[in-house]
Amino acid sequence: MKERTKQFWYDAQDHFKNRNYIWKYKLQVCLPLFIGLLILDSITKQLAFHLLLHSPDAPEVKFLDGFINFKFIVNTGIAFGVNANNLPVVIIGAVVITLIAFGIFLYVNSKPAVVSLIMITTGGFDNLIDRMWNQGGVVDFLAWIWFPPYSVFNLADTWVTAGVIVLIIAIIIEIIQFYLERRRSNHEENVESNG
Repeated sequence: MKERTKQFWYDAQDHFKNRNYIWKYKLQVCLPLFIGLLILDSITKQLAFHLLLHSPDAPEVKFLDGFINFKFIVNTGIAFGVNANNLPVVIIGAVVITLIAFGIFLYVNSKPAVVSLIMITTGGFDNLIDRMWNQGGVVDFLAWIWFPPYSVFNLADTWVTAGVIVLIIAIIIEIIQFYLERRRSNHEENVESNG
């Protein structure tokens, strides 16, 4: 048992040491994407803070009428205000999810997955920064009215949602490629054994 454990650790070290982490792509594409999305979300939150009325009874400002309008709220919960009265759980959950997404980002070497994970990380990180300045809440200002559920969100939430969608698509593509490669490999082995 001791030898197997030792071998496992040697194999794990070898795997992590020799893995292609695509650092160049992560630095050239993902770092500017992270900074750009972070700045864009921060600017729009500041504009919403300074230009929109802070009263919950204030009427929405029409933007894309029937689709998205502007309405200022400070959301102390997660999505749709869930856990709004349990701030420690909200913050711990946001930190854990952001750290997990960033950890997977560092490890993964699929370019679509890396982009999706940096979007999720950026959205989570930006909302965590916002919570530090707004007594645990985040500034939401985009009121979704096209179809239920009615919700108010910000661009960081959009980055997370888009990142999750891209990640799901990337995983589906990886699975399809894996099975196609496996099928091709099995076909070549059958041809060689029959030929």
